[in-house]
Amino acid sequence: MKSQQRALRITAALTLAGLIASQIPMRGQTALGSENPPTSAIQPSDGYLSGSVDNSGNFLGIEGITNRNTISGIALGLIGLGTYSTIADRHAKKTVVLPSKIPNANNKPIYDVLKSMPADFSEIVKLVEIGEQVNFLREDNPYTFFAPTNAGLISLGTARLNQLQDPAHKAALVELIKHHTLAGRYKVSELLALKEGTALETLSGEKVIIGNKNGILTLNNIPIVQNDIAASNGWIHPLEAPLDSD
Repeated sequence: MKSQQRALRITAALTLAGLIASQIPMRGQTALGSENPPTSAIQPSDGYLSGSVDNSGNFLGIEGITNRNTISGIALGLIGLGTYSTIADRHAKKTVVLPSKIPNANNKPIYDVLKSMPADFSEIVKLVEIGEQVNFLREDNPYTFFAPTNAGLISLGTARLNQLQDPAHKAALVELIKHHTLAGRYKVSELLALKEGTALETLSGEKVIIGNKNGILTLNNIPIVQNDIAASNGWIHPLEAPLDSD
């Protein structure tokens, strides 16, 4: 598609250049559609395109439209078109398109990556399974998942963990999991680039607040303890504690 557009631009430019060239009078000659130039002592020495009097002839024989004005207008138009195309191309290059898969992620979705790291994430995997959110974290939709580590979840205490695992509190568990999930893929470097105090809406509908102190990324003042664990459908960022630890 881009090569076809370039070819059309080149063809149009060459056509215009040929048309312009045919309208420029040479010394001692008249342009296409022009009257023979008057012989006068004040005629400019370099032809018909300079001097105070426009002797360049009428463009294509149209009365009132001179070759000089037409050529100037076309030249300015080409400059404007070139400038616009350059700006448009640069803008298009800045547009970020998320890949369908993240490279080097072993084609595993978020849930499967978490399950493959039991030393760090066996507790959150258990909660995902109890909340029946396995398929959710396997969807092709791009996600960023902030995964509380085992140590972080255990710090909640046995009573709180038992409450989360109780089927009677499944709705609250599902909300908790989605509260740790953002739509879209965000690397830590991209999150650090956000302004301090930026609020991001999670899939639970609640917001989390980005913090950046001395290069340490936090969510609701909870530090992210490891950067950019890749999955086929997003990124995983381990959290020191779950977001409901208050």
